[in-house]
Amino acid sequence: MKIRILPFTFLLLFAACTTQPKTETSILSGEFLYYNDAAVLNTGSAIFGAVIDDKLHELHQMVAPIQKDSFDMVQVYLKGIIIENTDDGWPQLVQIIEIDSVSPSKLQTNQLIEIRSE
Repeated sequence: MKIRILPFTFLLLFAACTTQPKTETSILSGEFLYYNDAAVLNTGSAIFGAVIDDKLHELHQMVAPIQKDSFDMVQVYLKGIIIENTDDGWPQLVQIIEIDSVSPSKLQTNQLIEIRSE
């Protein structure tokens, strides 16, 4: 009986000591857009696709009243986990963990396009 318990104990001890991969939560801010079952977050230095789940739908409900039209990007502040994308699309995805706040994007002024003909 003791001989059978000993390997089981070692197996249980080994399984309990293995470490799970740690996922780091990142604080992100940027412009968010959700359109036609695709979501994107532009942080200015990187562009991420977003995992479509309940948190994304919650963020979209918060953003919808602020948007001027369906293509208007809205400034968001959130915590998320950045994961590698195995499918087509953006190389990295963000999975939203916590939504901090949303606000309208700042209007960019003094942008002048000059057309010259010579």
